[in-house]
Amino acid sequence: MRRALISAGNFSNSYARMFGGKPVKTVTFIVTNDCNLRCTYCYEHNKRGAEMTLETAKKAVDLMFESDADGGIWINPIDADGVIMEFIGGEPLMKIGLIDAVMDYFLQKAVKHDHRWMTRYMISMSSNGLLYHTEPVQRFLRKWEGRVSLGITVDCDKETHDACRVDKDGNGSYDLAAAAFEDVLAKYGIDITKFTLAPGNVGRIFKAHTDMIERYDLCRVTSNVVFEEGWTVEHARTMYFELKKLVDWLRDTGRLENVMLLMFDRVNGQPLDAAETQNWCGGTGKMLSFDVDGAILPCLRYSAMSLGGDRPPLVVGHVDTGIGATREQRDTIDMLEAITRQSQSSEECLECPIASGCAWCSAYNYEVYGTPDKRATFICCMHKARVLASSYYWNTLFRREGSGERFRLNIPREWALEIVPESEYDMLVGLSGKE
Repeated sequence: MRRALISAGNFSNSYARMFGGKPVKTVTFIVTNDCNLRCTYCYEHNKRGAEMTLETAKKAVDLMFESDADGGIWINPIDADGVIMEFIGGEPLMKIGLIDAVMDYFLQKAVKHDHRWMTRYMISMSSNGLLYHTEPVQRFLRKWEGRVSLGITVDCDKETHDACRVDKDGNGSYDLAAAAFEDVLAKYGIDITKFTLAPGNVGRIFKAHTDMIERYDLCRVTSNVVFEEGWTVEHARTMYFELKKLVDWLRDTGRLENVMLLMFDRVNGQPLDAAETQNWCGGTGKMLSFDVDGAILPCLRYSAMSLGGDRPPLVVGHVDTGIGATREQRDTIDMLEAITRQSQSSEECLECPIASGCAWCSAYNYEVYGTPDKRATFICCMHKARVLASSYYWNTLFRREGSGERFRLNIPREWALEIVPESEYDMLVGLSGKE
C-alpha cells in the first residue's frame, strides 16, 4: 500500500489502541471568547472576551455523566463509549489552568464512579501556538502526556501565515507558531495542522504546501476552503492551477506516492445516491458544545461569538437545567434531528454529478439564512476546481504506478470550461481514460 493512503500521527494511533473502534463522542468546552490573534479569515467574528468559570465547567462535566447514566439523546453508552474532551476558544491555551482543573475534576469523577471514561478519554485542543512555550502549558502537557492531541495552526510558509494570522497590532505570528509546531512534532510526533484557504491567500497554495512539506518532512497536509461568501470563479481558476503545479512538484521530487494531501480525498467528485441522506457535518447535534455561559449548543459555531448581526445562539439546553428542558429547546432538537441532505439542499445540489466531497456547515447555514436546514453554497465553484485538480492528481498517480484504475471525471464540460481552458479540460479527459 502506498504511504499516501496510510493515516499518520500518534493521536490517531492512540484512538485505535484505546477505543478499539467503538463509538467516541467529542464534547467541546468553549473556555474563552478571547484570543491573542486577530486572524483575517476567522469565523469567530463576534468575540466579546467572555470566559467560562470552573463552576460552569464542573456543571457541564456533571451533566455528561448524568446524561450517560440516563441514556441521553447525544451522550449515552452507545454513542459515547469513549469521550474526547475538546477545549477551544478563542485561544484555549489562554485558559490552560481552567482546562487542567476541568480534567482533574472529570477524572476524579470517573474514578469515583468506576466509570469506563476513566480510561477511555482523550484531550483535544487546537492552538495558534503563541503561549505554547510558557511554563503552565508545558506543565499541562507533561502531566497529561499520552492523552493530549495539540494541533498547532501554521499556514505553511511565513509570508502566507503572516498575511492572515496577525495580532491586534497587525504583527505576524509565524515565528512563534512554527517553533511550537516543531516542538510538538519532535516531542510527541503530532503533525496536526491545517492550512485555511481564503480568498486572500488562495494564490499561495503551491508555495505554502511545498514549504511545509520540505521544512518538516511531512507525509500529510490538511487544508480546507472557508465556507463564507466571497469566492469567485477567478479564485477557482487560481486554485486549480496552484494545485496542479503542486501535483507536478510532488511527481518531479519523488513525493507523489508518499505525501497525502487531504484536498485530494479519493471520494471527491462522484454522484451521490438519491437515498444518501447524511448531513455533511455534525452540526445538528453530534458536536455537542458547552458555551462560556453554560448554554448547550449543537455545535460550537452556534455560539454568539461565531454568529454575525442579530442572529441569536441556537441553544438546546443549559448546564443548570439539562438538554431539552424547555419546549423551545425540544422543538429545536426535533428540527435538528429531522435535517437531511435532501431537506436542506436544492435540486441542483441533489442532482449534482460531482456531489461527493462537497462540504457545508449547518451552523453557517443558520448564520446566513436563519435556519440550519437551508444549504449555503458559496464554495460551489471551489469544489468544482478541487474536483478537476483531484482528477489530475489521482490519474497522474495511477498512471505513474502503472495501475489501470482511474479517477472518473464526472464534471460536465460546461462547468469545467468556466475554470480551465478547453485544452486543459481535454488533457484531463485524456488522462482519465484507459490506455
